[in-house]
Amino acid sequence: MNYDFLRLPLLFLVLTLAQVFVLNHVQLFGVAIPMPYIFFVLTMKRGMAKWAMLTWAFTMGIVLDTFSNTPGVAAASLTMAAMAQPYLLDLFITREGDGELVPSASTIGIKPFFNYATMLTGGYCVVFFSLEMFSFLNYLRWVECVVGSTLVTVALVLAMDSLRRKKD
Repeated sequence: MNYDFLRLPLLFLVLTLAQVFVLNHVQLFGVAIPMPYIFFVLTMKRGMAKWAMLTWAFTMGIVLDTFSNTPGVAAASLTMAAMAQPYLLDLFITREGDGELVPSASTIGIKPFFNYATMLTGGYCVVFFSLEMFSFLNYLRWVECVVGSTLVTVALVLAMDSLRRKKD
């Protein structure tokens, strides 16, 4: 049975609700915003159709933009992350790996998953805060937001992946 039929919509709903009702109101040290919804893009199957990845990512982004008052920022950033995901994932797995691989620390290893998650999340945060601030006049604030949000989000992503592994 294809579990993506249930996994993707359920993950979409849970991550969106968590972000909208809880995490949008959290700002650590005045700069770090937890954005664990990137986990949705991080864990998309290796062999998933690109059009489906982009559609899911854009839809999640536009829903988050609607409730977060960030017009188009999350949609553009998540769509960029979904475009980069297959190429970044290929850097950390072997070519002869399973075509239906769902990336996690248990399937590709802890260090490769950490590096993969950090690179994709960092790229996402760079695009997100570049579009949100739309100015580099206060570049120090931009760097603080990108680095802080990347660190907090990667920590949350690793925690969610760890919970997922214990369940399996």
